[in-house]
Amino acid sequence: MNTPIDNQASALRTSIDALMRRFKIAETEVTDSKPLNQVDIQVLLYVSAQTGCGPTDVARFLGVAPTTISSATDRLVSRGFLQRDRPNENRRSIALSLSNAGATYVADLIELQKTHCRIMLERLAPQDRGVFLDLISKMVQDEG
Repeated sequence: MNTPIDNQASALRTSIDALMRRFKIAETEVTDSKPLNQVDIQVLLYVSAQTGCGPTDVARFLGVAPTTISSATDRLVSRGFLQRDRPNENRRSIALSLSNAGATYVADLIELQKTHCRIMLERLAPQDRGVFLDLISKMVQDEG
């Protein structure tokens, strides 16, 4: 049975897919070298917001295995975007931070994504933008 909510869910999935493609295309505009994969980008965005976090924090936030984050941090360190430090108070732990190149990459990526978002929002009437943003915020809220 194909209920209206099923049709709406399909339309929402298709729209999210289009948004993700648009953001992925934008990412290629940020760097001249090989584009990063989605996990690597999410690691950079998280570390940017949570400087000094550990790999376990990133894995928990992204909902991926610690080995996935280990591989991602290896790639990002080798590309010069991420730094691993050992805090003096606990030499066994690892604190992640962005390098200068990583900070530049994240800033450029966010600015480019915001530009794409502005273009998409301009398609809506001014009075519809606030409603849209309120609704999408409700949709992505964590369940508490």
